[in-house]
Amino acid sequence: MPATALALALVATAGGAAAASATAGTLAGAPDRLSAAASPGEWWRTAMGVDELNRRGTGQGVTVAVIDGPIDADVPELRGKVDSSRSLCRGDGYDAPLRSPSATGKPAEHATSMAALIAGSGKGTGPGGRGIRGVAPDATIRHYAAFYRDAKDRPTCPSVDGGDSVDEGMARAVERAASDGADVISISLVGRYDDEIVDALLAAYRADAIVVAGTPNDAKSGMWPGEGNGVLAVTSVDSAGRIPEFGIKGSASLALAAPGKDVMAGSYDGSGWHSDTVVSGSSIATAIVAGGIAAMRSAHPDASAGQILHAVKDNVGLREKKSGSGYETWFRRSGADLPTVRSANPAYGWGIFDPADAVEVDPSALPKDNPFVRPGKNEEPTVQQVATSMGLPASTSTGSASPSTSPTVSATPSGTPAAQAAPAVRDDGPGGPPWLLLGAVGLVLLILAGGGLVLRGRRAAAGASPTPTTSATTTSTTTTDGAASAEGRNH
Repeated sequence: MPATALALALVATAGGAAAASATAGTLAGAPDRLSAAASPGEWWRTAMGVDELNRRGTGQGVTVAVIDGPIDADVPELRGKVDSSRSLCRGDGYDAPLRSPSATGKPAEHATSMAALIAGSGKGTGPGGRGIRGVAPDATIRHYAAFYRDAKDRPTCPSVDGGDSVDEGMARAVERAASDGADVISISLVGRYDDEIVDALLAAYRADAIVVAGTPNDAKSGMWPGEGNGVLAVTSVDSAGRIPEFGIKGSASLALAAPGKDVMAGSYDGSGWHSDTVVSGSSIATAIVAGGIAAMRSAHPDASAGQILHAVKDNVGLREKKSGSGYETWFRRSGADLPTVRSANPAYGWGIFDPADAVEVDPSALPKDNPFVRPGKNEEPTVQQVATSMGLPASTSTGSASPSTSPTVSATPSGTPAAQAAPAVRDDGPGGPPWLLLGAVGLVLLILAGGGLVLRGRRAAAGASPTPTTSATTTSTTTTDGAASAEGRNH
């Protein structure tokens, strides 16, 4: 099987600086480093109330599976945090042994950053030994390497049967993580549909695991495994609660939004690991959601996955509009007698993830089904399959996540037009150029597959997108560890 289309949903930003030139062996130059002390890289912790969340739960006793590329578990943030690390991919040649799941430098950058955002100790290489503080600092990380690069810099994951598909590698990793007892499975990757991923997701649901997945940074439809029914597909918001220019919009698969722009997540260059690099992308948002759910599960160890998910969905961030009547999505729930969001928005999903407030809810009386399951007859896995895998009758797992053109509660911050959903359509081919509206001086390098546009999944939902609000300052963005033959485009 040919190497898959794959993208890592991560870009690194350095405000006011030009992107470094590409060098041999990398997709683009290493990102310029910003000092954490002078950057907004930890703004999201205050916005989301992470310290408040951690007073209730820190991830203690919870296992988070990180499915990604190879990892460097020896960076300060992760020392003693990674309980196991396993490769799902063989080396070159039919009889080659499994590749090492460990690495240093650029090959390990993405996985290392994701794990640090989930469970980082806060110790690092920044000023004064400052590092990345994870949302669930006491969670146990189990790492699964499901993609590498071949001699031509293409994504690869050779299997024991002679195939070579990163999509299959991700599926094998999900199934293995479920069998290893993962409570949360975090996948900051996007790929193509593969039959094996559906079976793997059902295995995860049978194991009472919650699956969180990224979305592409190309403002187009979501991709697998995020499009899998019951998976929490996550998009990004900036510090104003708005969808950034690279964020996906108009997708029926979106579940939640979370901070994903200008977040301290670390990077490598020739001199080593730099904890204080500020980066952007849905990978970041995905890891933050995974960490937040791990913290919630540690606070409520007897709650099922479905009960935790009901608490999440029913308690997304919300506040009264500053002008006029009604409500708007926000990082926290602010106000009395706030309503429950009763329909998803194609730009934000159900809203911005708010674990600090959701953790305060007693989940013991909540339903045990997965409330993020979509009821469409073409969804995979089906409603029946998901319910059966969770040991529930199908009628208790009907889902209600279809986007609405008139959400009961606004899912857009003030000043951002509400997105209107169009009828769902099927689209098996590549899309057109990513729709992006940038400020007067913006440079965005998208992580694309095979030198072209990332292929969409089997299903997509088209819709008018909200106009993203961008800064008027110059922003240079560079890919970090993305798909082979990634290219930059000026928009």
